[in-house]
Order: sequence, then structure tokens, then C-alpha cells
Amino acid sequence: MESKEAERREGMHVRALMSQADEGFIALDDGARVRIFNESAEALLGVARSEAKQRTLLELGLSELHQAASDVLECGDAVSIVLETGNRVLSCRATAFCDRKGGGVAIVVRDDTELVMQHERSVAILEGIHDGLVVFAPDGRVTYINPAACEILGVTHEDTVGICTSMRKLLGLESACSQDTNAFPLTEPGADLIGGGGFEEVELSEPVHRILAVRTNAVTDRSGKYLGCVSTLSDVTAEREIAVMKNEFVSMVSHELRTPLTSIKGYVDLILEDAAGSINETQREFLEIVQENSDRLVSLINDLLDISRIESGRVHLKVEPLEMPEVARGVLDTFRTVADKGRVTLEMSASEGLGRAAGDRDRVGQVLMNLVSNAIKYSPGGGSVRVSFSTLDGKVLTEVTDTGIGISEEDQKNLFTKFFRVDSTLTREIGGTGLGLSICKSVVELLGGEIGMHSAEGQGSTFWFTLPVATVDLVRVPSIEGPASAAGVVLVVDSNPEIAELICTFLSNRGYHTCKAFSAEDAVRMAQEIRPSLITLDVVLEDTDGFGLLERLKEDDFCSRIPVLVVSVSCDEGRSLRLGADDYIEKPIDAKQLIQIADALVGQVASPVVLVVDDDRSIVSVLAETLKRRGFAVLSAYDGAEAMAAVKKRSPDLVLLDLMMPVMDGYEVIAALKGAEETSEIPIVVMTAHRIDQLKIDLVEMASDRLAKPILPEQLAEKVEALLLNRSV
Repeated sequence: MESKEAERREGMHVRALMSQADEGFIALDDGARVRIFNESAEALLGVARSEAKQRTLLELGLSELHQAASDVLECGDAVSIVLETGNRVLSCRATAFCDRKGGGVAIVVRDDTELVMQHERSVAILEGIHDGLVVFAPDGRVTYINPAACEILGVTHEDTVGICTSMRKLLGLESACSQDTNAFPLTEPGADLIGGGGFEEVELSEPVHRILAVRTNAVTDRSGKYLGCVSTLSDVTAEREIAVMKNEFVSMVSHELRTPLTSIKGYVDLILEDAAGSINETQREFLEIVQENSDRLVSLINDLLDISRIESGRVHLKVEPLEMPEVARGVLDTFRTVADKGRVTLEMSASEGLGRAAGDRDRVGQVLMNLVSNAIKYSPGGGSVRVSFSTLDGKVLTEVTDTGIGISEEDQKNLFTKFFRVDSTLTREIGGTGLGLSICKSVVELLGGEIGMHSAEGQGSTFWFTLPVATVDLVRVPSIEGPASAAGVVLVVDSNPEIAELICTFLSNRGYHTCKAFSAEDAVRMAQEIRPSLITLDVVLEDTDGFGLLERLKEDDFCSRIPVLVVSVSCDEGRSLRLGADDYIEKPIDAKQLIQIADALVGQVASPVVLVVDDDRSIVSVLAETLKRRGFAVLSAYDGAEAMAAVKKRSPDLVLLDLMMPVMDGYEVIAALKGAEETSEIPIVVMTAHRIDQLKIDLVEMASDRLAKPILPEQLAEKVEALLLNRSV
């Protein structure tokens, strides 16, 4: 009795649970007749429970369910089917069971209508999006590809789904039979993608020309198990073509503006220097306004061209070891007058043992100029701007700190984006394009560093950037500095007569004799006839490409040794230097820069070249200035490695050499110079304050002379003159 009562109570408990279940539940006996039919089954199937007991599903009009149950009774294997009743989608699963009454079939009915609708909506969205989408299983099988991907890749859904492949193979970048999966790892399905993803930009020619942005991301479950990966294909052809057109437009407009600006700025500068006669104060005031605004326009054009070059990858970097405090000193000296006028104090500090940074001197100077200029502009009278240097995580850290107005957290998010400017009364008064910080960010990142800032409103700002520490094998290549004054004939090649006349005027005022050529043929003929000390060349000529003319000059036996200074609105510095140009400047022309470069280039041809090598920069500076006053061209090097780099660039007529230096000492330099046939005859004057290493005395005796420090600069200059005179006799 007790066991039957327990069985009865258990049955009631099971039926109570079934009645509360969301899923429909049907139990059939071994004759396929209904034993249990719960409330959810009644609601889902539309059959009254009262009619279902002891009847077959076939009798209840549920023929598909009846067939599934019969199959289970016959074979014993579970069967799953989907029923569509009205607007409902039901998932049904029939399985065999055994109990005290012999067993039968249990059927679970689940309402999947909402799930199916969600799936259909998702598929509709995926098939309707413009971007291609490919889903891979963990083993590399394609489980889904949308129509956009089929169209982009030139494949069909039927031929792609189910095959084991890779994104690289689908893109046609690897043959279908290739087993190499390392060439395109970021878009290769597999374990290497767990926890990450990749991005590549790929150019395809088939089925049509396209540029695709391909992004692949791994898919994992909550436990981190790899489930596959998803690749998206975005057609960015139009965007890239527009970007190219935009850069070309900016470049074209900037270049077209540079030519008239060169004339305006150049001739205004000449008038202000009284080159056309004296002017009264009112005229000077008006012309200074023109000068100031032309300088602002030049700055804007330079910023636009910088952005264009950076975005198109046309930036030429000359990476060398940099003493950052030395670079900063030049920048601070430039702004000293402006800072004094605004009553802003300029300060600089550097931590002990600061290493040299690896960077492009001009570009790093440009970044510092921008940051220091902004700091001064936004600092109130009585404020200060500090430039400090330290080492952080193996990099050289530069910080520019001001006591200015500060920047809100919201504005800090966009500070390094193009054309963004903080919206404030002071900002509107100061003006600007909003390009400076964007250029700084691009330059620093190109050099392998990072840039950022921290600030609070009303509490000033600190802008910082890092640069890699210069490695031992990174050597500065010294440039030749011409004597204090130089003269000679300069051939000015420019298709614009006004600009040619302007350049000639600048050079004539310095003491040079000038002549002009307006075409490539005239330039070659005149260079061969006149043998000028220097050629200035605009690479935009009417009858030929200026770069082609540069090649002709450097291949000509009569002209190859004449220095060429490229002066152009479209100055491709990298290409200019590769083809043999000695230097380059961009229009509008800065007269001081033109004269400085011309003096150096003419001086190195007309004057004997002396290489001064010493790790004491003050000694090098004093000796260099003394020698330049005596009419010598000078190469300055601060260690043996730099000295050898200088010799490789230009063989000097004489070397002044300190023995005790870092990186590569003087003994090694003597051995290298005397051991090479092409440099073995160069006179070497050894300068030292230390006793000579007796083990290396033979090396020192190979030098032409020996001088003990301290050395009187004028005495040394006389020694150099005597040695070079004896050599020429």
C-alpha cells in the first residue's frame, strides 16, 4: 500500500511539473497512444487535452508527429522535426523511454517562432549590408557568406559554403592548393587568431579593380574556447581614389599659390631691406603688414602640404642621433623675442645621463617649434614655458609645460585630429588652422615615438612626446660648413623669369655673380661653358622634367662635380638627394636660408675642406669658426664613427683629430684612414691632452703632426695652412 501511495504522489508531482512547463510534453505508450498531454502541448498544438487521452496522434490530426513517434518505436533512435502551425514554428523531438508500464515515446514540443524570426531578421540584415561578410568554423570551413562578399570575391554561395579555405585564398592572393598560411596570418582562420584579429588593405584586379579593407576577428565563448572567426570586406576604392584626388588637389593648389607668394614675399623682403632705395616709415609699416600676412599664408600652405605628404607616404626622413637639448636651444632662441614681448619666461632642463634620440633634426625641430609656440601663445604675462628632457622606458621623453589656460577633458579627446581647435575666446583671437598638432602626431609616430598631453582647465598643460634612443650603429653624417664669406658664379635655372630674377638679386646682394637659364637645354649648355660654382634648379621646367635635367648634369663629365641646390614649389627631397642634388629648399624662398646653403655649397668646392674631430663640442665649435674665417670649409664630427661617415660623404683635404673619443677613438680612425688607398694620403694632425698609448705609438707616427692641448685656434689655423700649402707644392 505504501509503495503504491508513494508512486501515486510521485506521479502527481511529475504531472504538476509538466503542467507548469513552457514546453509541450506528450508521452505515448508502446502502442503510440497518448498517456500524457500537458497544458503547453494543448496550447501549442491546438488539441484539447480531454480529447487526447488514449488516442493516437494520427487520430488527433498530428500526422507528422505520429510518423516521428512510429519511427522511434520502430528504430529506437531519436527523431527531430519542425512543425509550422499557422504563424507558429514548433521544434519537436521524439525519444524512446522505459518505465514500470513498459515504455513508449516522449515528445517535447518547443515554440521557436521568436528564435526563427530573429534568425531571419539577422540573415536579412547580413545579406542586406554593403560590406562583405565571411564566417569560418574552427577547422577553416566557410559556414556563411553574404551576397556582398560573393559579389566582391566573384564566387557563389553554393560553391563556397562548406569548403575548407582561408581568406587569403578567397581573395586570390594564394592558390587553392597552397598550404602556406603564414603569408597572411591576420586573416587566416585558426588558433593564431584566438583573442585577437587583424586588418589588411588589399588591392584586387579581378573580377574588377578594387581596394578592400579586410578585417578578421576571432570568435570565442565565455570560457575562451575558439569558435571560429569572422572576416569583413569593405570596398574602400572610392575613398582611396578621393583621398588621392584630395591630396593631388591640395598639392596643386598649394604649388600654384607658392609661385606668386615667392614673388610677393621675396620682393617685399628686398624692399624692406632698402634694396630698391630708402622708404618712409608709413611705407615700411604697410609693407611689414604684407610681409607678416604672406608669412602666415606660407605657414598655412606648408601645413597643408605636410598633411598631404604624410597621408600619401611621401615624407623623407633623415634619421640621425640628436642631442635633444641642443635642438631645443635653437627653438627657444627663435622664440626668445616673442616670449620677452609677452613677458613669458623660457626654461629648459635635462636629466643626467640623457641619451641621444634617433630622429630627423628638421622634423623634430618642427614638432618642438609647434609645441613651444602654442605654449607661449596660451600663457599669460608673467607665466613660464619649460622644456624638459628625461629617459622613460628606454626612450627619450620631451615635455613642454606651460602655465596657460589649460584644456578641458572633452577637448583633449580631439586635440590631435586635423582642423580641430579648442573653442574659446583666446583661441579665436590667436587664430590658426588646427593642423599643427595633427602634423606633430604624424611626425612623431613616423619616427617610432608617441605623443600626448595632460591638462586641466586653468592649470596649464604639458605636451609630451617620446623618441627611440639612438643605437650605436646610428651615426650622424656631418654637413660641410662653408667659409665665413664666399663668392663665385651661380647659374639660376627657373622657368619663371620673375623668380629667377629674385634668386639672382638675393645672391647678388651676397656678392655672387649670377646668370639665368629658363630651359633644360640652356642650363646644360651654360653649365658646360661657364662652369659655375653652384647651380640652383627648379624641377618644374617647361621643356623637360627637372629631375631629368638633374640626372643629365650629374652624368656629364664637365658638370658632375658642380653642386646643385634644388629650389622648387614641388620639392621631392628624397628623389632630389637620390639623383645627386646636394641640398634643397622650397618656395617661397627664405633669403637667409638660400644664402646660408649657397655659402656652404660654394665654399666646399672653392675652399679646402678640413675635418675637425673631437668629442668636446666647444673645442670643435671654436676651431670650426676660426678655420671658416681663414677661408676653409669645415666638417665637424664628435666621435670617430661620425668622422668616418663624413669621409665617406666627402674626402677632406686635412683631418684635425682628437685621440680619446667614444664609439670609435682616434687611433682607430688613423688606422682606417691610412689603411685605405683612397684616404691614405690625407694629412692628419693629432690633438691630445693625454699621454700617447705606447702600444699604439706606431699609429700616431703615421700622422703628419702632433699638437698638445690646450691649443690656440689661430696657431692651429696657421699649422693647417702650412700643411696644405706644402701638400700643394
